[in-house]
Amino acid sequence: MEKDTIRKAIKAKRMAKNVTIAEVAKTVGKNPTFVAAALNGNHRFTPDEAKKVGHLLELEPQLTAALSNFPVRTDFPNATDPFKYRLLEIIGVYGDSMREQANEMFGDGIMSAIDFTLDMEKVTGSQGEARCKITLNGKWLEYKTF
Repeated sequence: MEKDTIRKAIKAKRMAKNVTIAEVAKTVGKNPTFVAAALNGNHRFTPDEAKKVGHLLELEPQLTAALSNFPVRTDFPNATDPFKYRLLEIIGVYGDSMREQANEMFGDGIMSAIDFTLDMEKVTGSQGEARCKITLNGKWLEYKTF
């Protein structure tokens, strides 16, 4: 089965059972953002975690097994999705400033996307409006000279 077919089938099962990403995350004891990425084929569950998700969503064995396959991360960025586009826009507008600040704080290097966590939460703004708070937390990796 292709990644897109697997992703759509798993999502259809989850939606039909009315199971939230947060509920799946609780079942496997992982961060909801990581779980959402795994359900979309961009991360993988351990075989034990995949079995728990498969049981929760009543997935066919082939779909359950697919949850622990190594991901092939080739289908991004999707600049037509407004949420993704805005994230890309944020990096486009603020990326150079963030880079300059990071260099001042840490030196010449990069934030790891391997030794990394991402959290997203709903917070309330100063005027009572719903706001999206995204925290990126990555190990700082210094460039080496040779």
